[in-house]
Amino acid sequence: MGYISSSLGGLGLFLLGMWLITEGLRVAAGPSLERLLSSWTSSRWRGLVSGTLLTVMVQSSSAVTVAALGFVNTGLLRFERAVWVIFGSNLGTTLTAWLVAMIGFSFKIDLFALPIIGVGALLRVFAPFDRYRSLGMALAGFGLLFMGIQVLSSGFGQMGERLSLGMAGQPLVLMVGIGVLLTTLMQSSSAALAVVLTALAGGVIDFGGAAALVIGANVGTTSTALLSTLGATVQARRLAVAHVLFNLLTALVALALLGPGVDLVVAVASGWGLAPPGQLALFHTAFNALGIVLMWPLEPVLTRFLLTRFKERQRATAQLQFLDRNVADLPDAARTALAREIERILARYPDALGGLPRPHDERLKGIAERRQLLAGLGDFLAMAGRQQLTEEQVNGFRIGWRIQLNLSNMEDALAGMNEHGRQMIRQPDHEVAMAVLAAWFEQMHQQLRRGGDPTEPLRFAYEQVKDALMQRAMDGALTRYTLDLALQDLSLSRRFLEQWWRATVHLRALLDDPEQQAPLP
Repeated sequence: MGYISSSLGGLGLFLLGMWLITEGLRVAAGPSLERLLSSWTSSRWRGLVSGTLLTVMVQSSSAVTVAALGFVNTGLLRFERAVWVIFGSNLGTTLTAWLVAMIGFSFKIDLFALPIIGVGALLRVFAPFDRYRSLGMALAGFGLLFMGIQVLSSGFGQMGERLSLGMAGQPLVLMVGIGVLLTTLMQSSSAALAVVLTALAGGVIDFGGAAALVIGANVGTTSTALLSTLGATVQARRLAVAHVLFNLLTALVALALLGPGVDLVVAVASGWGLAPPGQLALFHTAFNALGIVLMWPLEPVLTRFLLTRFKERQRATAQLQFLDRNVADLPDAARTALAREIERILARYPDALGGLPRPHDERLKGIAERRQLLAGLGDFLAMAGRQQLTEEQVNGFRIGWRIQLNLSNMEDALAGMNEHGRQMIRQPDHEVAMAVLAAWFEQMHQQLRRGGDPTEPLRFAYEQVKDALMQRAMDGALTRYTLDLALQDLSLSRRFLEQWWRATVHLRALLDDPEQQAPLP
């Protein structure tokens, strides 16, 4: 049973190495990832190349898929171009197969893997900057990945001497299903490919069975996209469906052409002097490229179809539109998405003042809806804060928390003003107080719609309203109780203005200058 423990240990090292590479390069890339996706995707070709290059960089099509979902949510990436980023990510995964096939079985791995692990670990511990430390983590991951391949190869080599799981008597559908299951369980098509390649090199399976497993592994990558749609935004669900349809179409065509396709690949690869693992890497590349060729004329039709679907969530008034857990995994994109979401929420507040100081049930409904949005905003910030973050990213999320607190204070003020109005309207002299306050709230409403700091231009008006209320009481037109309610209403309205302006200043810092500091709430 030693070969089973060796195989499991090798797989574990490979998966750990893949995770270190993906996480390390994701943080090390930082804003470069955002710039690449936002500026290099102006055409289908550019989207395809960007998706391929990003997958090569971070060694994970799942990470690129989640990144594309996040950037579509933020509006940095158009849906039509994000589709091609996803298609390109499938092509980018083929590099892992080539690395495993050409390096993992051709060199004495520990001669270069161990030094890479050592250098990476030293960078991780002693580098002065976050991005260099993350790069060190990625380097160590590369070393562990190749060490995993070596251990995996040893295990499958021993296994091949004892049993054969060739294609004879094994239905193609079963082999494809095993490939899907491998990728779904490991959440990594690269790890599944490494298992298949080492099994082929060790003689555990023949080439036809390995090809069917690779097709299944390609389909299995859609599980990550499907899981990402749980609780996700409309655009994320559309993109996940596009990913699933692309992989299914590619798999069906590859299965239909499996016999002649395998023969053609083996003939070409043999002419190039490639061993069986290299031949399988070529097959993997060929059928992914075929899928892209097939989708080139079909994509516009698919895009138009998907853009007419999944509209219910977008119409929900208390639903976050730019934030979900996919965006939370991308700290640099999350900052932009957070700013867009806060802008959308903040834009609701000028109209929330409408009708004050009179109470209204619709106002309470609006408060409940916005509080639901703020709860979602807090959940998002908590999720994003669990990622590995640079100091700049941490500062951005701190600003997000400040704004969330400002908005919560505004909701408390609105609820208090509505309740004061409910109590005031029961008093026989309420019309006197409300006539004075109504003009004040209309001034507030107009000032907030114009933008800028509302506290300065309204400071004199605030004092005038306070004096007018006191004068009405001195004239005997207001009772002490009604005056007290009106003054409390006025005080809460000033609190509302101050919190609105603080939130606006914090939002500007979030959008423009990470170093800009707004007054503490």
